[in-house]
Amino acid sequence: RFREMAAVVTKISAVIFDVDGVLLDTERLMHEVTADVVRTNFSGKEYDPARFASALGCAPRDAVQQLITGLDLPTTVDEYLALSRPKMEEAWTHAPAIPGAARLVEHLRASAVPIAVATSCDRAALARKASAHSTLFGAFGEHVATIDDVSAGKPAPDLFQRARELLGPSAPPADECLVIEDAPAGVRAAHAAGMRAVVLVSDLIPAAEYDAVSPDARLTSLYEFDPVRWGLPAFGDIICGSVPRMPPLRLEGHVTRGYGRGSKELGIPTANLPASAYAELLSSTTCGIYHGWAQVGDGPVCKMVTSIGRNPYYGNTEKTVEPHLLHTFDGDFYGERLRVLIVGYIRPELNFPSLDALIAAIKADIECARVALDDDYYAEFKADHLFTERAAERANL
Repeated sequence: RFREMAAVVTKISAVIFDVDGVLLDTERLMHEVTADVVRTNFSGKEYDPARFASALGCAPRDAVQQLITGLDLPTTVDEYLALSRPKMEEAWTHAPAIPGAARLVEHLRASAVPIAVATSCDRAALARKASAHSTLFGAFGEHVATIDDVSAGKPAPDLFQRARELLGPSAPPADECLVIEDAPAGVRAAHAAGMRAVVLVSDLIPAAEYDAVSPDARLTSLYEFDPVRWGLPAFGDIICGSVPRMPPLRLEGHVTRGYGRGSKELGIPTANLPASAYAELLSSTTCGIYHGWAQVGDGPVCKMVTSIGRNPYYGNTEKTVEPHLLHTFDGDFYGERLRVLIVGYIRPELNFPSLDALIAAIKADIECARVALDDDYYAEFKADHLFTERAAERANL
């Protein structure tokens, strides 16, 4: 069911991770800071992330030079960095981990697969970014290559070559190393180093930019990554075809009217939550199909399956949360309080060739949720404090 599943050309013996956009969600913050710096300091100039997609993954000074040239900014690299660096450094300390990153890194470490980091940022910047993620970055030990260690950044191969060297005398040959990147420049660098490259697709980068660098596989989420396809040990945490989402995602709000297609077109009604209330949270949440538990008002806690994303079949422009509750209700419940606890990831969002294909996929998702949530691990979340605290409040009235 996952798009990344493809034929393996060679067995992979080591995995090298980029940081920004792969381990940490820093690139979204970088775009926000860049837009603010340009808007505040350069009248009449406007920053468009898609226009500068090729700068992602490059050494910071090279990326800034591309920005200055592209927008014809009346400044130098050093002057611009003096404006942006304090804001960047503050933003980095709040950067969340990419969903699924800790799971994948810990799985590889526990399976004795050599792992390393290759990042275009300098060591001081990396320390700030990693300050709130000691366990995640501690798994790499000394196997961390930064721009301080090489003479040329991505798309040159130097960073990945250095990361491989840090694995020591027993490091596998380059063609047995797999790089996980999100930037086209990083994919170019990995291929130049003789390595395979899987790209974690960013919705801020035009698809044509990825097409131009021909990654060996594409992911929309790290949850999609299948180690077995690369000759690596299988995950041991998949439950009934779904991946536990850690930590669980808790949402609460009043049910709003959506697009009106759940019941009319699909025959599968949804209870939409107001996306505007969760805009920041959703921006860092991986698009996909999830399952979990839900409660309407003071009613029973019931199984649910939900999409988070833009529903590519319909071409939405904004992320939405559209839960379908596996429970029969007497009528609609617009305006009712809805609590949603997301505990498992089923699959990525996909486009479909027809409405019938979409409906078939949704029905398969519903069945997956129905079975998975009976598992003891998932079933325990039915008593989560999201639901029990409200029950306790009622009992004390």
